[in-house]
Amino acid sequence: MRSLIVPAVLAAAISLGSCAGTDAGSGSGRAFTPDQKKSLRLSGVTAETARNVEMNKETLDRIVQKLTDEVRAEAPNVFAPAGMPNAPALTMKLVFTDYQGGGDPLKFERRSVGVIRIDADILFLDPNGRIVAQSKVAEHFGSGGDVGLTTNVQNVEAAFESAVAALVR
Repeated sequence: MRSLIVPAVLAAAISLGSCAGTDAGSGSGRAFTPDQKKSLRLSGVTAETARNVEMNKETLDRIVQKLTDEVRAEAPNVFAPAGMPNAPALTMKLVFTDYQGGGDPLKFERRSVGVIRIDADILFLDPNGRIVAQSKVAEHFGSGGDVGLTTNVQNVEAAFESAVAALVR
């Protein structure tokens, strides 16, 4: 009987030792309907950080490139060819409102490998810079305690990129 308790306690500790999640939704913004997604055309993807968000240019560029690649792979017709006279292409603009790349322990955790958190407002701008649609996407991973579960920031970035790409496919 005792041999069954140890694995059960260990499994519970592992499941409680870390958490991960995605929040991709329109929030108070305007999201695309399924019909609008079918006719959506993008001219490109840009990114910037909100005030007081520390994120180096290499990270910003890496996320934009991987997001662009994912959209091209999943929905190849979304990016408009140059000079397309039909419906004007929109620009997808990511405004990062929080970026924690790990190693920042939570104040209430005795031992922690840190928190990885990526939050952004996703804006779809017409050629005049007006917001046509918007959404918020957040991806996070936290691990602590004695379990030692970890992930790396690239895994969380990949989940973030996938959640953003889902807004247009």
